Amino acid sequence: MKKFAKALIPAALFAVSFATHAENSNGQVLAVSAGWAHIMPQGTKQGVSTQLASTGTYLPFTSSAGFELKDSDTAEFKFDYLVNDNVSVGLILGVPPTFDIKGKGSLLSGLLNLDNYSKVGDVKVYSPVVTGKYTFGTVDSKLRPYAGAGFMYAHFSNFKLDSAVSSYLGNYGASIRNVKIDDAVAPVAFIGADYNITKNWFATASVSYVHLSTNAKLDVYSGNNKYVEGKSKIEINPIVTYLGVGYRF
Repeated sequence: MKKFAKALIPAALFAVSFATHAENSNGQVLAVSAGWAHIMPQGTKQGVSTQLASTGTYLPFTSSAGFELKDSDTAEFKFDYLVNDNVSVGLILGVPPTFDIKGKGSLLSGLLNLDNYSKVGDVKVYSPVVTGKYTFGTVDSKLRPYAGAGFMYAHFSNFKLDSAVSSYLGNYGASIRNVKIDDAVAPVAFIGADYNITKNWFATASVSYVHLSTNAKLDVYSGNNKYVEGKSKIEINPIVTYLGVGYRF
């Protein structure tokens, strides 16, 4: 949460600095919208490095193996504080989506072929975003394009190993434990447009790009003895499309 606080502070200070005269020409100070987001990770596998528990020495990254996140969908909510007719600062929240994690290549000296499984597991991602946005045109314009940027705080939780992978390793007396995916802060850039249905109601659509990557670690056990520690960079870099309906107060 410290990383998220650092990302939130600049936006909060920016909003406060305009608080004494913040509103658009229609006297509106807040815009909220709800809609559907489609999240499309663009990253590719980055290799896996392993460390033998007995020696503590990491072996080089294996370029033939790695992990990728698959597409997901979620409900999303946007809150914009209208500084004036064109400038706003905002917060984006969503119902935390669950991403399937696809494995590529093989691990454990070929024992585990990740390509044999539709997924190796799944993980839930909490990803609030703070934004600054510039909307073109006037408050009376029917169609108002906008562009903006911000920061995302991504928190990964509730990782679940796929039962097929777990069962296969169990046949050899092995198991994967202690999976940890690091939190990350990432820059966000987006473009979109509002279509004003009435003075207060509007439809909105946007496309965003998030430059997001993180690191994952896991332990492989043989019985009750830790055999291998593994780590990998996971490159996500999602493109996110959003379509929603909103109201200005």
